[in-house]
Amino acid sequence: MAFQVTEVQRFLKGADYPMDGKALAELAKKNGAGDDLVGALRDIGKVDGPNEVMKQLKGELGGSTPGGDKSAEKSYKDVRRPAFQVNEVQKYLKGADYPMDGKELAELAKKNGAGDDLVGALQGIGKVDGPNAVMKELKDHLGGRPGDA
Repeated sequence: MAFQVTEVQRFLKGADYPMDGKALAELAKKNGAGDDLVGALRDIGKVDGPNEVMKQLKGELGGSTPGGDKSAEKSYKDVRRPAFQVNEVQKYLKGADYPMDGKELAELAKKNGAGDDLVGALQGIGKVDGPNAVMKELKDHLGGRPGDA
């Protein structure tokens, strides 16, 4: 049986190291761990901390994370008009001297290599006093896939 590090640590919440396997198994059981983990913990020797627990369980680590691996999935807002990533917009506005209006921002972005979609979107905004205000004005255009700008 393989266990996730986060899962093991969750069931060892409240551990007062150093502890032996028997004490860790009892704690894990009290915290709701399944029989497989309780049994695996019972078999380990005395440990001084969570890192040692994980070392002794090393052959048992790496199971699937309950609920799937959401961290590997990237989600993007579906927008019907040109969409940009915040870091892309900021890259094209490097050197901005605020306050600036949309026309000035568009010219700067074009000079910095921005595409026509971003230049056009910037032209439509009013006077802004900083990068946060630019992002607020472009909020309906933010969230596209990287490289869409």
